[in-house]
Amino acid sequence: MTLLLRSPIALVAGSILFSTTLVGYLAIPAEALLPTHWGVDGTADAFWPRDRALAMAPVVVAVLAALSLAVGRFVPQEELRAGRHIAEVTLPAILALFAAIQTVIVLIGLGVDLSMSRVIAFGLGLLSIAVGNVLPKSQPNGLAGIRLPWTVADNANWRATHRLAGLLMVCAGIALALLALVMSTGPALAVATIAAMLLPIVAATLYSYRLARRI
Repeated sequence: MTLLLRSPIALVAGSILFSTTLVGYLAIPAEALLPTHWGVDGTADAFWPRDRALAMAPVVVAVLAALSLAVGRFVPQEELRAGRHIAEVTLPAILALFAAIQTVIVLIGLGVDLSMSRVIAFGLGLLSIAVGNVLPKSQPNGLAGIRLPWTVADNANWRATHRLAGLLMVCAGIALALLALVMSTGPALAVATIAAMLLPIVAATLYSYRLARRI
C-alpha cells in the first residue's frame, strides 16, 4: 500500500511541487543563490546555489515516498489498519507543506518578497488541525500516534490520550494559523510555532501517564 500515491491531496501537492521546481530551473538564473534556512527572526541566514536549493524538497519527498512504500510492504497489515487514519493524513499534509515551501523559495528567487516563517507557521497550523482531527480514530499500534508503553498496552488509555491530543492539536493549529496571519515575523512567531507543535503532545503524554498510574 503506497500511502502517498493513494491520496488525491498528495497527487495535487506533488504536481504543484514538480511544476514549481520546473519553473524555478527555467526562470531563475543558474548562478543565483536561494534561501534554504531562516533564523528565529524570520531572516534568511543560509543560501545554496539554485540547483541544490531546488533539489532539496524533491529529495525529501522522494524519501517520504520510499518510506511510504516500505511501510506498506513490510509493516504487518493489522498495524497499518490501526494507524492508517493518522498516516494517510499526515504524509500527504507534509508533502503539501513542502510544496508550499518550494513555491515560496521559487517566488523569492523570482524577486517576490514573501515571509517563509509566516508560510511555515500557517502550514504547520493546518497540519496540526488535520492530524488532530484523525488522532481519535486510531487504534493502538506501533506505526503512528502517541506510542508509549502504557498507551499501546491499554486501549482505554490510548483512546483517552488521543482524544485529548486531537482536541489540543486542533485548537493549537487554529491559534497558530491565525497568529501566522496577524503577527509580525520574528522570535515571537517562532516561539508560538514551537509551542503549538509541542504543548499538545506534552500535555497528552502527561495525561496518559497519570491515567496509567491510576490503574
